[in-house]
Amino acid sequence: MSGIEVAGLTLGALPLLISAIESYNEGLDPIKSFIRWERELPQLIRKLRNEHVHFAQTMRLLLEPITTEFELADMLAEPAGPLWKDHRMVNKLQDKLQESFGAYQNTMADVDRIMKKIAGKLDLERASELTRNDLEAIIAANPRKNDNFEFRKRLKFGMSKKTIKALLGELADCNKELERFTDRSDKFETIRKSAKPSFGSRFQKIQELARDLHSTILSSWSCSCRPYHTTSLQLEQREALYLTGSKRPKPLSKVCFTVSFTTSSNDPHPWTWQDAKIHIEDEDPCFTPTETPPARLKMTKSVSFGDKPPPPYSLMDPSSVPPQTKPTLQEIRDLCASIQQLHRCTPCIGLSLNSKSKLLRGIYPIDGDRPSVATRHAVSLGELLSKPPLINGRPAKLSKKERYFLAVTLASSALQLCSTPWFPDQWSVRDIVFQQNSSGHCLVDIDRPYVASKLAEQTADLKTPPKTRGFQNKNTILLALAVTLLELYFGMSAEQRQAADGTHGELVNGDPWQLCALAYDWAETEQENLSAAFSSAVNHCLRSFSDPSSSLKDKEFLQAAVESIVLPLQDELYQFLGRTLG
Repeated sequence: MSGIEVAGLTLGALPLLISAIESYNEGLDPIKSFIRWERELPQLIRKLRNEHVHFAQTMRLLLEPITTEFELADMLAEPAGPLWKDHRMVNKLQDKLQESFGAYQNTMADVDRIMKKIAGKLDLERASELTRNDLEAIIAANPRKNDNFEFRKRLKFGMSKKTIKALLGELADCNKELERFTDRSDKFETIRKSAKPSFGSRFQKIQELARDLHSTILSSWSCSCRPYHTTSLQLEQREALYLTGSKRPKPLSKVCFTVSFTTSSNDPHPWTWQDAKIHIEDEDPCFTPTETPPARLKMTKSVSFGDKPPPPYSLMDPSSVPPQTKPTLQEIRDLCASIQQLHRCTPCIGLSLNSKSKLLRGIYPIDGDRPSVATRHAVSLGELLSKPPLINGRPAKLSKKERYFLAVTLASSALQLCSTPWFPDQWSVRDIVFQQNSSGHCLVDIDRPYVASKLAEQTADLKTPPKTRGFQNKNTILLALAVTLLELYFGMSAEQRQAADGTHGELVNGDPWQLCALAYDWAETEQENLSAAFSSAVNHCLRSFSDPSSSLKDKEFLQAAVESIVLPLQDELYQFLGRTLG
């Protein structure tokens, strides 16, 4: 029996034992009372009541940081309830107490022994169907009615004054130990929080930069063919976000986003597609080095980018060039026209976005690792799961390695881009696309997933604030992630799973609660087949979707989501690959 379950039974049993001893005291004959207990029994009852208050306060302090307001209220109202037996609570308590958890368990075993000794000397009724724990059987057989206990018979108490005094002394010592564990765990938690990587802050910074990028690209389309343009953002794990201590690179690389610009076939001046890397110029200390800039590069000419192609050294990543020697990039006022200057001579272009001025500058060619082809096709993750393309006459199903990689990438990206226009709340595997070379071999670039985003559709009124979410879809992005993780783990789409269950209906962009029901049923049915990391991630997503008090806009909740979703998946991927982060 876990220490937290013993704590619940103790909270339920102490008031019962106090009431039983009081009832025994009131029923004593005056002569027996004088000879055996005199005035000591009321004092012992008072001490036992004080220890109960002490124990209850310590438990509340211990449980408040690891439970929600509703969970704590349920646990205190029902000391023998299911939450006290929940393994999730045990894990949370172990994480809070850290190295003190073993000592806490031993102390609670002593409390359990003391309580059973006192209860064993009271002839209280016990529930015959409960044999696992004597305290639980006593609580079940003697329910509280209107904050009182009603005993159907005159109680007997066969314990000497010396024994009960000794037991009360032991109980007081146990309470003091529990209080020390709680106080010290709070102090250590404060220290751990200060030393703990602030994933919440880092992810919120990425979100801020992603929103800046989105609005800047929108304002940079000033061409008449603007409605034909589509911009897709490449989804990245950004491993540097998770590095800590000595493993974290110094200086930390500046943030860079990779996008793919495309035009539809109806565009009167089509340039088909263009990959671009957009480097963010940001002076936030969280993302830029504090050390002295490196020595100047020797340059013999001063340059500016105009209509002519940039000189050879512009192939360098601008973030690697010292500020004193960076070439001056022209502000882009017509993104379409700027792309047309270089799209035929380079597979990838470079741009620079200043996060303070919100100005997009460039353009310069950079080395790309994709073949330069006339056209590109896109295939969605939904197609790869339900109808994989044929290669040499065989369906090219995603391998387990590829599915693990995509799970980490999508989980990390969903949290990096939530609350931004790039990542919709009600997304699915149909919104995740991969570029497919038009060479006739159906070669899909699995390493570079994109989220399809039609920016032109959102240009009607850039000043209109986004609609406020209602509770019904508050954390729908996590519900969609839970479903996607299940799809990737089992290598089948949600529609295929639904059809296998004998039910049908449109899931994508449908009722979130219908999707939630499918995910709960799928996760519960396949619980034993899910790996520990996928189970942890899926369950956290589903709990968060159903919790009205949770919001990914809250830094602490976002931090918890990273720790409960991304990190376990990341660790499992690295174990699968046989490597470690960093």
